[in-house]
Amino acid sequence: MGHTLRTGRINRSTFAIFIAAIAALTLTLAGCGSSTAKSSGDANKLTVAIASAVSTLSVNQEAGSANYQLAALYQEGLTGVDGTGKVIPALATSWKSSDNKSWVFTLRKNVKLHDGSTLTADDIVYAINVARDSKKSPGLSVYWPNYVQSAEKTGDDQITITLSSPHSDFPIQVSNVAGLFVTSKKFFDEAGSNYGSSKKLIVGTGPYKVTEFDPSSHVTLTKFKDYWGKNNGPQTVRVDFVAEDSTRQLAFTSGKVDVSFNVPVTSVAQWQKNGASTTAYADRSYYGLTFDPNVAPFNDIHVRRAVSYAVDKKAIVSGILKGYGEVATGIDSPEQLAGWTDNDASKAAKQTAKLPAISYDMKKAKAELKQSSKPDGFTATLTYPTGYAQAGKASLAIAQNLKELGITLNVKEVPLEQWLSDIGNGKQGIGWMIYNPTTPQPNEVTSWLLAAGGSGTNPANWNNAEVAAETDKVGTLDKESDKLALVLKSTTTALDEDIYSPIYWGKSVVATAKGVKLAKIGTFWLGTNWAADFSKNA
Repeated sequence: MGHTLRTGRINRSTFAIFIAAIAALTLTLAGCGSSTAKSSGDANKLTVAIASAVSTLSVNQEAGSANYQLAALYQEGLTGVDGTGKVIPALATSWKSSDNKSWVFTLRKNVKLHDGSTLTADDIVYAINVARDSKKSPGLSVYWPNYVQSAEKTGDDQITITLSSPHSDFPIQVSNVAGLFVTSKKFFDEAGSNYGSSKKLIVGTGPYKVTEFDPSSHVTLTKFKDYWGKNNGPQTVRVDFVAEDSTRQLAFTSGKVDVSFNVPVTSVAQWQKNGASTTAYADRSYYGLTFDPNVAPFNDIHVRRAVSYAVDKKAIVSGILKGYGEVATGIDSPEQLAGWTDNDASKAAKQTAKLPAISYDMKKAKAELKQSSKPDGFTATLTYPTGYAQAGKASLAIAQNLKELGITLNVKEVPLEQWLSDIGNGKQGIGWMIYNPTTPQPNEVTSWLLAAGGSGTNPANWNNAEVAAETDKVGTLDKESDKLALVLKSTTTALDEDIYSPIYWGKSVVATAKGVKLAKIGTFWLGTNWAADFSKNA
């Protein structure tokens, strides 16, 4: 449900592709239902309900979060990640570069594909080139780094990828949480337009093999007996596509499904009945306000500050989110930035806590407005997308506080497509930014928000040459501490100018039926073999 800066720079159009594809995963309508939440009984079969259907098994064609989460079970890249976001070996056992431009990957030997063939270096090179091809990979190519020059076989168990400029963090780009999903060249060519469809399914090297797919209802996977690694998950995994929260909850409480993702945080207690359990984890999502400094009256920093001081973030997190979130003191969450702090979110949190994000203070809000060009208040509109009820409730809470300042904030729910098209359109001075990262790239969110090159380069149309140069420079640095310091410096500038007003970092909730256990999970667990984290009593 969130997408990423896979190009080294995301733009408005790729963000729209991303969030539209994954929007259903973040539906927040309260559910209902009753019965007994017991597992379906077969210890060798796990049935999972998610809130979004996929039209294809191929992330190359459709790059939504649901596609990524499913593909994590059946396709791999040269690298992978663990639950903390640490880059680990996958189809490559090691990699090296002396200049951060020429990357040499040593391949794992004797890896079997789901069609029984043995993976070759040619298959991987082909998969890379397919991923970069906009015609063959319309869903994925927009996220591939434009600095990749070539990928070639340089040995039976070796490939070399050449970049146009140094990038020390390049290995994450060839993982299956970023841009690479390896398949058989022969299968891809033979399947043609049916690659990833219900007719041809898909071939990968992952721990599970797809055996059945109906885009209108479900996908079924079974353990791949020739998998190169370990797989302690259930023998069969079925993932049902159930968009409506109430329908998904009914399926869960009636025992038709063992696990449900996308539990609405506003109704968690309803999912905890009859022995069922819920597990919350930081999903690294960012929710905040964006001000366009080119649109009156938000071209006045005192107006922007007045609004920001009037946002009671703590009340939103405790009252609306029921504690399933964290007050945001910056833009990139600590869990996201942890990739630059030895995968320790607490270390990153100490750094983000120092950022100058504005805290709730109505006295200061009134003082700022008095200094502004609109001391007696004004009228503005704040829209939020259908399916994001939490943002709607937060909007109403903000509007209520702004009344004390004489500011009338009209809150309006709009279709997702309209909300997306309005982002950065140069007409709205205030708007929501809702961003759900999928990759471990620590500055995935700010790589777009702080691309301060003016109109069209970021959602605020903000122009700051120094910040733009800093954002471009991040990927070329070697030391993680230097990258973190530079991103925090740029974030500080954005917060000082009050271009962005962070509100909260989100959490997601998973429900497990009685008899089903979920192991301790990390913030990136849905990019791993997540099925193996569940165990089930007979």
